[in-house]
Amino acid sequence: MPYLNSEVFYRALDPASCELVTARPRAMAAAVERGELDGGPLPVAEVFRLGDRVREVGELGVANHGPALSVLLMSDVPVEQLDRRKIAVTEDTATSVQLVRVLCADLWNIAPELVPPGEAAPARLVIGDEANRLKKAGDSPYVYDLAEEWHRLTHMPFVFAVWVLRSDVSPEQFESFEKALTDSYCAGRQMVAEIAAARASDYMTEAETAAYVRNFTYTIGDSERRGMEEFRRRLNLLPVWRPPAPALTGAARHNET
Repeated sequence: MPYLNSEVFYRALDPASCELVTARPRAMAAAVERGELDGGPLPVAEVFRLGDRVREVGELGVANHGPALSVLLMSDVPVEQLDRRKIAVTEDTATSVQLVRVLCADLWNIAPELVPPGEAAPARLVIGDEANRLKKAGDSPYVYDLAEEWHRLTHMPFVFAVWVLRSDVSPEQFESFEKALTDSYCAGRQMVAEIAAARASDYMTEAETAAYVRNFTYTIGDSERRGMEEFRRRLNLLPVWRPPAPALTGAARHNET
């Protein structure tokens, strides 16, 4: 996962433990489903859908107990004015798109039309490094942090991704990778300063980058699981809808950490 909020998992990962493939969330989930990848930090909405075809690894994931800072609805008008208007949603994510649907139904009480990212719309969902860059640019007068809005609705943490492997991975391979990933995460969370020095940019200073990484929760405990189940419950009340999944094309295969 190329996003800054996943760097703690990879920074110290033993290159002999696996072959890494760079893919964004929905493409990664689709590749796991097709059997092209063994696993990864998949969007939690896709983990729900895949069910017993995947197994969680080491209780690791990506969650927030407040603002996520990089999962944003950026709008030209207040969110209440988006009823029956268009929201352009990124194709990179499954969970954030479904979270928009839940918030529209349960918090904002609006029914917008979700359209592809290239279509003209008064609002758009952006995630990851692009969200950080656009937020810094300050072009949108109304910016809604989806994890913060979820917390306002439920007073629960929000889980964006969970590390999983396919269930047909052998027990020996599963155990070996689980140990490698857990060891890497334990080392990576002590390397935030190093990550910040490497990933700082013209829209995020080194200090801002470090604060951003530390803003996330990377272990999925009891409170995070309650948040997951609440999200599943609310999502199940909505009509089933998924945008087309992007293909895993041109993915970079490498052994670098």
